[in-house]
Amino acid sequence: MWYSHHGRHARAKPRYGRIGVGVLAALAMLVPGAAYADVGFDNSSWQGCYNAQAAKDSGASFSITKITEGTDYVNPAADCQLQANRAAGLRIGAYGYARPEYGNSPEAEADFFNAQANARGLVHAGVIPFLDWEPPASQRGNTEWAKRWLDRAASYWGTKPIIYMSASTISAGDWRNVAGADYGLWVAGYPRGYAGERLRDPGAPPYSVAPWAFAAAWQYSSSGNVPGVGTAVDVNWFYGDAGTWARYANAPVGTQPNPVTPSPTPQQGAPVGDANTIATAVIRGDYGNDPQRHALLGNRYDEVMAVVNERLRGGSGGGTGSGVYVVRPGDCLSSVFGGSWPTVARLNGIPAPYVIRPGQRLVTGNGGGNGGGRTVIVRPGDTLSGIAARLGIPQGQLHGYRSGNPNLIHPGEVLSY
Repeated sequence: MWYSHHGRHARAKPRYGRIGVGVLAALAMLVPGAAYADVGFDNSSWQGCYNAQAAKDSGASFSITKITEGTDYVNPAADCQLQANRAAGLRIGAYGYARPEYGNSPEAEADFFNAQANARGLVHAGVIPFLDWEPPASQRGNTEWAKRWLDRAASYWGTKPIIYMSASTISAGDWRNVAGADYGLWVAGYPRGYAGERLRDPGAPPYSVAPWAFAAAWQYSSSGNVPGVGTAVDVNWFYGDAGTWARYANAPVGTQPNPVTPSPTPQQGAPVGDANTIATAVIRGDYGNDPQRHALLGNRYDEVMAVVNERLRGGSGGGTGSGVYVVRPGDCLSSVFGGSWPTVARLNGIPAPYVIRPGQRLVTGNGGGNGGGRTVIVRPGDTLSGIAARLGIPQGQLHGYRSGNPNLIHPGEVLSY
């Protein structure tokens, strides 16, 4: 479906010409000057709907919002976040989170990102597109996949996306073709660790970014205190000003996305897309539990939950709380259950390579006869050990954190125990 959608736009004359080879090299001249730099933050569903005006009043100049992940996930809070950013006058970036480990083609993921961004009025609108590249170690050096995604997005947007990766990931592969094609770098590295941070000028990144001549932006912490947004927010330093941003976006300075009413539902903040795709995200836990889920789904709640309840046999619905999930065509464990998929595989005796088949009934461990069916929502400042102590249970009994890393959990995340 997304291929034909992309094809129609590919034949249309772009509003702005494609950014030329060598333009990003010219932007390097703007990097050293302190006057040509701005601070901002990036956000995903974990931040929910927030007060962008408070962030701007505290010094933020831009926000980079997660739009998609893989080929079937849309950030449920993207619409209200983008609307808040637009109203506050923040410059806007948009990113797609790569999932090469799912076996998706880069063209399919890029087309999905392009279509969802276009539906929100972001294409040819002063918005910089980004690829979030943080796959598992087995895929980290798959630079060909990344470049194909970037090429596909560049042809659609009429400008060169920027790729995000950690400083350590740069050495995982040969990125010369990507850097040589003028795709900029947004590097991540936290020299101060995970201590509390703030919006500030962090200076130059203390890492080698070769084969890039310079970094377009640096995510210097994931624990920034951004008023109106949260206390554990990714904070970033962009090496440029409004003019630099406009050059990366290949649009006139000050161009803003057009206000777009989400379709097919007019309620602000309600997710767009088909109900089946959103239902998969609900089952995976991306929308949390009620009342958070009800707030995020808005007036699509009844429509989506009807699909969830139909697919979750043996209960009243509400995420994986019914205890049994019926596999649909195209499903894989990680896309349905996120970070808790190893637990589901273990409960159902599914060995590597973890193949599941349409029609198969999977016990999820939440009310299906294996486990207590209890959940807890991560609060700002929580740690896994702290939650376990609060509940009076062993830390190992908690599962479902999407990062797969017990040292990295996010506010709003729903854990099972």
